[in-house]
Amino acid sequence: MSWKEQMKQMLIEIEKNIGSRRVTDRVMWFSMWILLSVASFGIAWFLMIYLLIKRRNAHFSSQEKLEALILRKLRQLNGDKQLHCNDAMNLTKKIDPICFRDAPVWALSTILVVPVFYVLYFLSMDLQKHEEHETEFLMETVSLTKDLGSRMDLKGFTVTKKFAFDRYLIISIITCGFAAVYWLYRIFNDYNRHFKRQWKLEDELLMFFKSADHSEAK
Repeated sequence: MSWKEQMKQMLIEIEKNIGSRRVTDRVMWFSMWILLSVASFGIAWFLMIYLLIKRRNAHFSSQEKLEALILRKLRQLNGDKQLHCNDAMNLTKKIDPICFRDAPVWALSTILVVPVFYVLYFLSMDLQKHEEHETEFLMETVSLTKDLGSRMDLKGFTVTKKFAFDRYLIISIITCGFAAVYWLYRIFNDYNRHFKRQWKLEDELLMFFKSADHSEAK
């Protein structure tokens, strides 16, 4: 395979990964699922939790693959200049191995009261940790692409506000569990906001890679 074909193939892989967000990053509406849960006498609740966890797993897994592709593409674009060894090492370290949550088990466990709060808390914390990791990776990526003419910035990409476990627990106890509705509302909105912010950055990154490939091909 020629160098130009390799460049094209890598871009296709990145574009395909970004395009998969139509499946992995589907926006879920809190009001619709709550109404479905009430209308189905609680049956839709388990499907809702299952889909939330499944979506979380799919998004994190897709992001892990995209980060590996970005690193390979940066190496490819640098060509003769090559990424500095330390730069490549730093970026590689920021590719965070995905921690899967068992969607069927977690969804069914919410039939009991205590596991509901466990599941909701860790769904929220998982997103926060994911965003912290992703911000580090993107900061390193933006830094490495400046020499290639990238004008990307991380303006607007913020980490979801952390909610301390003790505060989470106290409010849940004081409200006799009714705070679970609020935690669930936050999870829906936090993930939806995260997806939309990330889509913007992915589109900018894809445009940059296309432009860089076009410049290299001349």
